[in-house]
Amino acid sequence: MTLNLTNRPMLGTSLLVAIAALLSAAPGTCAEKFNGFYVGGDFGYESSGRTNKDGWTFGGLAGFNLKATDRIVVGGEVRLADSTIKEQLRRETATDVTVADTNIGRSIGLAARLGYIVGERTMVFGRVGWEDTRLNAVSTRTPKPPTTNPNPVVTDFSFNDDTLTLGAGVEHFVTDTVSLRLGYDWAENFDRHQVRLGVAFNF
Repeated sequence: MTLNLTNRPMLGTSLLVAIAALLSAAPGTCAEKFNGFYVGGDFGYESSGRTNKDGWTFGGLAGFNLKATDRIVVGGEVRLADSTIKEQLRRETATDVTVADTNIGRSIGLAARLGYIVGERTMVFGRVGWEDTRLNAVSTRTPKPPTTNPNPVVTDFSFNDDTLTLGAGVEHFVTDTVSLRLGYDWAENFDRHQVRLGVAFNF
């Protein structure tokens, strides 16, 4: 596996830092920890068995927590994200050159969370959900001279794939309204593994 560093990871990290700073300074009433609505974003590293490549994932999320007891929290979450994973394969024959470009595109996910509060500000949680992911795949075949038709032939094999997702993590309130989280998620489609750092503003 190879890891390609681009400006997009640096941008994602900068955005998370900026969001955390803004939310920390935002006025408002004190939210009850791990109880109520929240919005935020996350950024992390991922690998895919389908493309044999590594990359970055970044997205926005929103959800709701409900304290079932003083320690147990149940909730739901929606996440809209994108990925930098891409792969290019090239095949050349005596008559043409074929280039196949593949990249993992946007994903939309829904998940249920079950958490346990440790202390006053920290919660460990597990999650199970569903995710719809776009795989963009385009093949371009270019004939070699002296063909009478040198125009390339482009074929689009893109499709959407639905899958089960499983994950776990820990979330900690750094202020009365802002929480940071670190989590791991696995998606059955493309055999995707993600480690993500997130920030959330809790209402």
